[in-house]
Amino acid sequence: MAREKPKSGRNQLPRRGDAAKSKGALPPTVTRPELLNDGTDRDFRRLVHNIFAFMARHEAIRDGHARQIGLAGIEYTTLISIGHLALDGDVNVKTVADHLHMSGAFITTVTSKLQALGLVEKTQDSVDRRRISLLTTEKGKSLLRKLAPYQREINDVEFGLLSKDDFRFLSKVLEDLIVSGDEAVALQRYKSSIKDDSKVA
Repeated sequence: MAREKPKSGRNQLPRRGDAAKSKGALPPTVTRPELLNDGTDRDFRRLVHNIFAFMARHEAIRDGHARQIGLAGIEYTTLISIGHLALDGDVNVKTVADHLHMSGAFITTVTSKLQALGLVEKTQDSVDRRRISLLTTEKGKSLLRKLAPYQREINDVEFGLLSKDDFRFLSKVLEDLIVSGDEAVALQRYKSSIKDDSKVA
């Protein structure tokens, strides 16, 4: 009698889905249908992790720009923000803080450092002495002009895959995500405070 041919090892391997079930699938991290694909959040997790990956690279590039002119990353960001915001009118700490979505206290600390370096000038309003206007000094502008050719080359490569429509769409999406992100942070803090209160009680 002819022997039955043994099944190949490849056919004997468990399917990926079966393996996942045997190990126990993780619960989804979102519930909105728009964020799910075939009932799973795998595409959502990929998006979130890609955001992390891009931000890490963008921060490295930002810090590299800053090093070219002898500044820390946030110092460079604040300096160039003041310069660009000044094109639209008077700039103060709140203007910069709102633009960068950071606290006024933090921006005050950074601008004080830039002032000490001679890159930013602070002047009191003649009417409201509490109001401080921020201006980029000629020294600060000189550093930004020196950086610009290097900066343009790197930035053009970083965002080189975007079409004009892609760029506009991405800008709008990011602005919307910042708003919903603020709401999510507020919700998280609220839920954490309730949890902490329950421990005390």
